[in-house]
Parts: sequence; structure tokens; C-alpha cells
Amino acid sequence: MESKAEYWMQELNKNQILRNVQKMLEEQTKKGLQKYGTTVNPADYDFIGWLTHLQQEMIDAIVYCETLKFKYAHLVALEKTREET
Repeated sequence: MESKAEYWMQELNKNQILRNVQKMLEEQTKKGLQKYGTTVNPADYDFIGWLTHLQQEMIDAIVYCETLKFKYAHLVALEKTREET
């Protein structure tokens, strides 16, 4: 009988999206270890500090989303222009 860990590893390996996310997590962890010498430490911030840090990260994500929307709209407009000529 397989363990829960083995089951989830099999599921992970079946799904390209999950494999991509796992790879990103591994790369981000490696980057954090190189930069800070440690992984996430709950003692680094208090509750409000962690919420503030999360808000800052989410604001960055919103900026990235808005940038991608802008770039996509630009590509759609270019494609439409090409189709009309």
C-alpha cells in the first residue's frame, strides 16, 4: 500500500502545471537561501508584519497583471492592424 506522500508525488508527476509550480518553489527557495542564508522564518515578523509583507507582494503581483494586460492589448491591436491590411 502506498503512503500519502507517494500518492501525492504520483499526482504531482502527472500534472505539468503542478510540476511547474514545484520547480518554481524549489528555485525560489534556492534563491532565498542564497540571498538570506535561510528559508522563511515565522519569527522574522509579527502578525501585522507578515500581513504587510503579503500586501506588498500582492501589490507587486497586481502591477505584473496590469503590465501583462497592457502588453496583451498591444499585441491584439497589432494583430488586428495586420489583418486589416
